[in-house]
Amino acid sequence: MNAKVRAELAKLARLLGDEPERFSYLADLPLEELRVIRERATDVLFRANRGMFERIAAASKLVPVAVTATVAQKSFGPLLCARIAGFLEPERAVEMAGRLPVEFLADVAAELDPRRAAGVLAALPAAKVVEVGTELTGRGDFVSMGRFIGELPDATLRVVVRELDAEAILRTAVYSENDDRFAAIFAMLPDARIPDVLAVVIDADTSTVDELGGDVLPVLAALDDAGLSRLATAVRALSPEQRARLVGLAAKAGVTDQLGPLGLALCA
Repeated sequence: MNAKVRAELAKLARLLGDEPERFSYLADLPLEELRVIRERATDVLFRANRGMFERIAAASKLVPVAVTATVAQKSFGPLLCARIAGFLEPERAVEMAGRLPVEFLADVAAELDPRRAAGVLAALPAAKVVEVGTELTGRGDFVSMGRFIGELPDATLRVVVRELDAEAILRTAVYSENDDRFAAIFAMLPDARIPDVLAVVIDADTSTVDELGGDVLPVLAALDDAGLSRLATAVRALSPEQRARLVGLAAKAGVTDQLGPLGLALCA
């Protein structure tokens, strides 16, 4: 099972509240068909009881934000809050977010459909996004992180990229909805941090190196030539042993011929 299919099944499993293994029978479907299945399942779940969610969102305007935030946390819980979020006015949703614990916001984020809350995500202060992102990465919840990076504005992403380490960024990219967006995110990394990207795979211990190589190298292979050229420059500083390890992992992941300038640097 290739990395993209595995990531797609993980996102479907998260949506339906089950383990990825439960959906392994879908692994032979084309990637695009898997995405269609997930998107249709998302539509069904988020359209159910739409009228009720709209009424709750409208009623929330009648009471102070502090009261609404308390009710949201104590009575509604993360799942219901995630369903309602897309019907709230962005400014009010942001004000509520400022009154809720980061742990609860991370729980909501795990249940949220980012497409339906794009206005809220765009209005959230970058510092709040970083707080929630740090909580999610601390939990190892890169599925939720990956679903959000396609909806965050560039200014917010720059702050997130500055605060997260290279492994968190790469694991998040594995679950991104859009490979093109990762190329833009990669461009936000300063040159001094590019060696850290390679080190994520090179320095992985034996228990995780195959998983990281199989997931991360296909993500890197999807970079544009500018990004691959930056990695190629960093490769020239590697030892022969480190370079050989990357060559072997790229071959195992089946991406050797997709690495462009990086592949040439590895074989030089």
